[in-house]
Amino acid sequence: FAATTEELAVNAVSIDTNTASASIADLRSMGVTGLDALFAKYAADIERFKKTGQSDDNWKRIAAALDTVAMQKDDYTSQLFWYTDLDEAKRVAKAQNKPILSLRLLGNLNEEFSCANSRLFRAILYPNAEISKYLTENYILHWKSVRPAPRITIDFGDGRKIERTITGNSIHYILDSDGNVIDAIPGLYTPSMFMKYLTSANLAIKTIKRLPAAQQNQARLKYRKENF
Repeated sequence: FAATTEELAVNAVSIDTNTASASIADLRSMGVTGLDALFAKYAADIERFKKTGQSDDNWKRIAAALDTVAMQKDDYTSQLFWYTDLDEAKRVAKAQNKPILSLRLLGNLNEEFSCANSRLFRAILYPNAEISKYLTENYILHWKSVRPAPRITIDFGDGRKIERTITGNSIHYILDSDGNVIDAIPGLYTPSMFMKYLTSANLAIKTIKRLPAAQQNQARLKYRKENF
């Protein structure tokens, strides 16, 4: 018998790694529904960690399941689901009649050592309640790694070492459901400015979609010229 989403959520944090991996893969294949199942099941654990910061083995398994299903590091802060296949993101975007927010970055968004900019996105932009809600309701999310993020190791000479990435270099593209570029948001922005770009581009996409097909490309070019 096929497992229910709740059963998969339970098994996703099993101490049996094979059971956990298979359940996480099934939840990932369900898209947002699979991620929501984890947040529903572990809401109390997530809230507890947010308040205390205390991390035991059980929390580490919960966090790993969340991050792997979502494909974003520290996803407990944002509850966002990301596609890593643009064609799949476009398929879902067309089905839901939504635009796509496509992040291009150094490193991987679901790993600690992605580029400096993307780490700030994870800390400042994506967890912002207004941004998270707006993205969930209005966009399909996608990311692609351009290349590994450069790293440096700092040796304190007393046995202590820390490793850090040393560059930013990331950009958010806003695409319509066909993959046409509407806008580009390079580098770092405050939450309020990021929201301004998201809402403005979303409105522009809806306006352009209502135009005759022959006029849409010219309208996209005009919007980019006025906003880049």
